[in-house]
Amino acid sequence: MKIAVKLAFDERGALRLLNWLAQENARILRARPELPGLYDSGVVYRREVDETWCDYINLLAQGHEDCDGLAAARAGELLARGSQALGPKDPGYRLAKRRRLDSIEAEVMLRTRARPDEIGLYHCIVRYRVGRRWFRDDPSARLGMYERKPPVRDRGDFPELVSGEALPLVAGEEQP
Repeated sequence: MKIAVKLAFDERGALRLLNWLAQENARILRARPELPGLYDSGVVYRREVDETWCDYINLLAQGHEDCDGLAAARAGELLARGSQALGPKDPGYRLAKRRRLDSIEAEVMLRTRARPDEIGLYHCIVRYRVGRRWFRDDPSARLGMYERKPPVRDRGDFPELVSGEALPLVAGEEQP
């Protein structure tokens, strides 16, 4: 099903929708534990001309997304799979494994270089909490945003699914 929603841009509204999508992705991942994690899925970063946000199933079928969809997918994965969604190189991995977290508090956040009274480019990343510490993950960077060519990734065992520098924070988080 394809649903289009046209909105006047508002940072807080966009964050609410992206975090709703993260929650929806978490529901999908809990219901379908056989689905691959984002970083094992073969999905790559690709910039979009028109913004299209899709759920986890459609993300896998499409094989690519830009920062907003990737951040909502990663946040959903952390919410749904907890410590299983983290790898040994991810911040907070050891503590999450030790605590055997079934869910990790996670959300999409926006970053920009634009001033508060200007419209500018935004970049979506994920922040997540393990214990008392907040960590950040940039799925777009990990999936090829800064590479000249998208990384070649094997689609794995899921053929049936085919049907720089830190930017100042604007919304979604208080500085730690």
